[in-house]
Amino acid sequence: MQVLFCLLPGAALAEDIEAQFKSLKTSAAWVYSVESEFDDVKDSLVEAIESRGMVISYVSHAESMLARTASTLGGKVVYSDAEVLLFCKANLAHRLVAANPHNLILCPYSMSVYALADDSSRIYVGIRAPQTKIGEYRAVHELLVGVIVEALDEQ
Repeated sequence: MQVLFCLLPGAALAEDIEAQFKSLKTSAAWVYSVESEFDDVKDSLVEAIESRGMVISYVSHAESMLARTASTLGGKVVYSDAEVLLFCKANLAHRLVAANPHNLILCPYSMSVYALADDSSRIYVGIRAPQTKIGEYRAVHELLVGVIVEALDEQ
């Protein structure tokens, strides 16, 4: 497993992850990658999410939408597969909004799983970069990283 991710000052788990994986700084997300099949990685993510008592509330079929609109907008097909999973953990969501009701924008949590059109054998899993200024988000970020590490360790 290889991980590409953004390191922000004070980011949760940053030292542990950097020690375990190679890293590449990006602006908005922590992105992990693995050589595998898209469906296998997605299924492992779903299992890891559900094993923590969470339910996926929505699956955005991003690849289908982007492919459908690419020719109209003069774009190119970027993904061979791409979905965004949305889910939440009630106790963490309550802590986020109790600290500041405007933190609602951070719920539900989103996790992308995708393969690039020019290399469908490498599957990427991404989450938002940690919200380092929001202390209550640390537990959310640790949960998301734990889901990814569990799912990709199965590959």
